[in-house]
Amino acid sequence: MKQFHKWRGYFILAGCIFIVLVVASLFLNNYTQAVFLVVGGVLFAIPLIGFVRDLKTYGLKTELDISRVLGKEAKDALSFGNIGILTYNEEYVVTWASSYFDQKGLDLVNKKLTSWIEEIRTLFDEDVEVITAESEGSIYEITRKSEGQLLFVKEVTELTHLKKQIQEKEIVVGLVQLDNYMEYQSYENEELMAHINTQLRSPIVTWAQKNGILIRRLRSDRFILVLNKNILHAIRAQNFSILQIIKDKASQIGVSITLSMSFAYGTDDFIVLDDAINELIELAQSRGGDQAAIKDVHGAVEYVGGNSEMSSARSKVRVRVLAQTLQDAILESDAVYIAGHIMTDFDCMGACLSISNWANALNKKAYIVLKDVPRDNQLQSVMDQYLHFIEERHIFITPSLAAEQIDVSKDLMIMLDHGIPAISSAKEFIEDCQRVIVIDHHRRNDNFVKNAIFTYVESSASSTCELIVEMLQNIPSHVPIFEAEATIMYLGILVDTNRFKMHTDARTFEAAACLNTWGANFKLAEKALCEDYEHFSLKHRLIQAARPFKDHFMIVCEEEEIVDKTILAQVSEALLLIKGCKASFTIARTLDQGHPTSCSARSDGSFNVQKIMEQIHGGGHFSAAASSTDTMDPQTFKQELMELIRKEENSESHTA
Repeated sequence: MKQFHKWRGYFILAGCIFIVLVVASLFLNNYTQAVFLVVGGVLFAIPLIGFVRDLKTYGLKTELDISRVLGKEAKDALSFGNIGILTYNEEYVVTWASSYFDQKGLDLVNKKLTSWIEEIRTLFDEDVEVITAESEGSIYEITRKSEGQLLFVKEVTELTHLKKQIQEKEIVVGLVQLDNYMEYQSYENEELMAHINTQLRSPIVTWAQKNGILIRRLRSDRFILVLNKNILHAIRAQNFSILQIIKDKASQIGVSITLSMSFAYGTDDFIVLDDAINELIELAQSRGGDQAAIKDVHGAVEYVGGNSEMSSARSKVRVRVLAQTLQDAILESDAVYIAGHIMTDFDCMGACLSISNWANALNKKAYIVLKDVPRDNQLQSVMDQYLHFIEERHIFITPSLAAEQIDVSKDLMIMLDHGIPAISSAKEFIEDCQRVIVIDHHRRNDNFVKNAIFTYVESSASSTCELIVEMLQNIPSHVPIFEAEATIMYLGILVDTNRFKMHTDARTFEAAACLNTWGANFKLAEKALCEDYEHFSLKHRLIQAARPFKDHFMIVCEEEEIVDKTILAQVSEALLLIKGCKASFTIARTLDQGHPTSCSARSDGSFNVQKIMEQIHGGGHFSAAASSTDTMDPQTFKQELMELIRKEENSESHTA
């Protein structure tokens, strides 16, 4: 109450004058006057002291009527709207409160605002004008009037509870699909199928009914679900336990079947929800299955699960159909544009060269949009050796020239070894293209290109080159693949499998054998992957800098040296040889423009590194993923990575 402090001096001065008068009277022997002065002073001091004490205890309550300040109409409006007003001083002490607070039984005058609701501090400390806070079971919306020291208060308890109830009752639509079920239905006997139906379909229905979900079967491997937001939160808190139940049941009967789920909400337009759940189920399956994809139609996709590597769903029939579809699309186009990803590697380049050969064999102009696009140093060395033959058979153009000459409505754009526009060599115009095809072996995410006429994304494949070799073997027309193309394609498989140590199955070796018959130079391929002394020395220094984390993870964090991404991958792969290591992560600044912080992640197949990398601006494969960001230095990235690993470990232990 600083406005009263000036009177303290006046009272002290008056007291001094009073004492001087009493002393003067006694000095002049005027005892009667002295007595009168003392008695009068005492009689005046007693009520004055009481007044000051009460003022200090209770403050000065200003009894004002709203109508006197704002007018009768404003008072009636505030009363009708059930709105209270508070004024406060520079110390955030309430100086006046409207009658609204008396009705609520709140005595706030001469008390700190924060003594009522602590969150009010946000109105003054941060640049906000409205907050919602709770006090004694009631919820208030408090608005600060920036021009004056004034707060408007409205109780919104009932409204908040109604909003919460509406949100909890909001409709959620879902799809559930048994991954690989159709493959078993096509090739297995009736006895096994009856066993699969009993052991795998029945638990889904039981789980849905137990959680109050409406479930109906759409076809032999797919169910539609109808539930509300409250139920979704409950099953989300259980980490969708049905995923693990189906995986365990499938393991018991010896089949490779998992469950994919999709849920969409956020609108009352059922057409939009239907489109959303169909896109999400395709997304979940292309990422490997065994997971749930959840999306508010106005927000981002959340993934739960995905803790097992998907078994191959490729059949010879499916590959033949996809190969014929691609060939038809090429034949229907005036020209074919082939896009790879930035920092082009062997797999990407090999795929681009083979598709270029395919288009040329069909007498279509093919343009590879990789000229002046950054590429791997080892790849460039091999390209230089075959430069004459490659330039003779293929046309490389810059992204800017491709953007100028492509006819987005008639020409075909083929994205190879990637499906995300942001990392594409054609990122500047890919969204404008109306005829886009994607062939990739990385798991999809919600940044996937939106306008593809068809996609072939097979995350169980070792590489994109493996997929294309299979397609070339299943078309009637002959596509010539020469030594240069075959060698680079073989190197694509060799690098992506870490010399056939990871992501391999019988089809991987079949593809490598096929490339051998097409003229791949295996000796040159091995020499191409040899390292110079500096790289060899740096790699082993980084390996020595690795530190264990939570017993079965290895992390390298290099803060000073700028490192090639290839070395990051090699270090992570080498660390997997350490006994008990489930996953390894190598972090450093890289040679890309701006020297961003990058991370290469590898796992032994028991831990999903893609889920981790996706949360730090990256993505990739179940057991091989990477990330790159300009927003964090290596040490900050490491701390974020360790926190994500902790959360994932806690989530897995909770599921178990």
